[in-house]
Amino acid sequence: MQRRPAVAAALAVVPALGHAYLRRWSRGVAWLALLAGSLLVFVGVFGVAGAGGVALSTVRVADVASTTGLRFLVPLAVVLSLSAMDAYVLARREARTTAITCPRCRREVDLSLDFCWYCSIEFDYVRQER
Repeated sequence: MQRRPAVAAALAVVPALGHAYLRRWSRGVAWLALLAGSLLVFVGVFGVAGAGGVALSTVRVADVASTTGLRFLVPLAVVLSLSAMDAYVLARREARTTAITCPRCRREVDLSLDFCWYCSIEFDYVRQER
């Protein structure tokens, strides 16, 4: 079955969901692990123990929350956008390699069927493989 690239990219905004749509389970788990790892690295690097040597009581909580929020949102957005682009490219590559045209009507057909959906011609090569 041919998967749509736009749907795969839209679903990939949720971690590993676009790759699950494409049935690329290990790649989806790898993107999910990359997302979790990058967030853990940025939590360790930009932990909120203090604000550059200034006591935490003198810094406004809203300023600390907004700067740390941006520090977490940027890597999150980068990893999710790269995951969406990867799912889109995979779906495009899969659609390009599995497209076969019918000899009679010249429309693209599904490889899992042994006949053309549009003109109902039966394919001999599918019967020979079974």
